[in-house]
Amino acid sequence: MFRRGPFTVEPFNGSSQLIWERRQHVVCGISPGNSYFRAARLTDLLAWLCAEFAQVDVVIPDSALEHTYHALGFDPQRAAKKTRGEINVLCNRVARAWKSAGGPRPADGLHRMSDLTSGAVYREKLAECEQALHEDGVLWRTCAEMSREVLAAKGHDGPLDTARIERAMRYLTAELPFFMASSDIFGVPSSLNFYHRRLPLAELLFSGHALIQPSPRQAYATIRPAQ
Repeated sequence: MFRRGPFTVEPFNGSSQLIWERRQHVVCGISPGNSYFRAARLTDLLAWLCAEFAQVDVVIPDSALEHTYHALGFDPQRAAKKTRGEINVLCNRVARAWKSAGGPRPADGLHRMSDLTSGAVYREKLAECEQALHEDGVLWRTCAEMSREVLAAKGHDGPLDTARIERAMRYLTAELPFFMASSDIFGVPSSLNFYHRRLPLAELLFSGHALIQPSPRQAYATIRPAQ
């Protein structure tokens, strides 16, 4: 772990450290409904990412969010409406913050996940992740536990049967291809994914103890405000 300007960076392992040092590309995933991503922090984060990395791609999981609301018991129409409203607000907040930070640059991008899920690499990696969840008990349990935490954070306090948990897991499953192969999804030499706190699912993938393995051109790190 080390301080880099206003942020603290902790690459997960030696391979991630090497890719961080290249700083060719970074994927910034913005979680809907997360108070961490307020406007001022987004402005600081995006300014810093653009100063550090040759290319920045922000991904907002719009289509994935509907799975969470379905798992919470929303009917399809209400889940879609709730998702649209929340994602529109978040996209506008990110766009304003990035403009305030002086970007994006020509090579950078702000993407809704639904704009990327039709790509061949994404579909291939998603299929691999879905298959691995059926075969790898540790991977399934790690994903399930994180999904329980997401539902609890959204206010669910009732019983959780397997069907409800597996529906919620589809949110995280939709994000996994970006941790597996965002370098291929975005067509860059190497790519770093990060979050502001430790992600057990990402750590399992990059530990080498899961059935599926990230690309050798892929890295994961924890990046958070230095204070």
